Amino acid sequence: MIEKYINQIIQGDCLDLFKKIPDNSIDMTFADPPFNLKKKYNSYKDSLEFKEYLDWCKKWISEMVRVTKPTGSILVHNIPKWLTYFAEIFK
Repeated sequence: MIEKYINQIIQGDCLDLFKKIPDNSIDMTFADPPFNLKKKYNSYKDSLEFKEYLDWCKKWISEMVRVTKPTGSILVHNIPKWLTYFAEIFK
C-alpha cells in the first residue's frame, strides 16, 4: 500500500489523504496551510474563529505526527502567531 507513495509528492486534502497512510511510514511531511488571515481563496474559508482554526490545525498536525516516522521530519510553514500554538501539539 505504501509503495504508491514512495518518492512522490502527494497533493490534496490532507485529512482525506492521511487516512490511507499507515502509522510511522513517511520520512518527511510538509504543510503550508492557509494562515487564517481572511484572504480570499476559491475553495477555503480563511476566516475561521480562533478556536475553530486551532482545532482544525490540531487535526492535520496530529495526522502528520501519526504518519511520520520517529526518525522523520515534519515541516510546517505558517506565521509566528500560529506556530507558537502548534508547538503544543508537537509535544
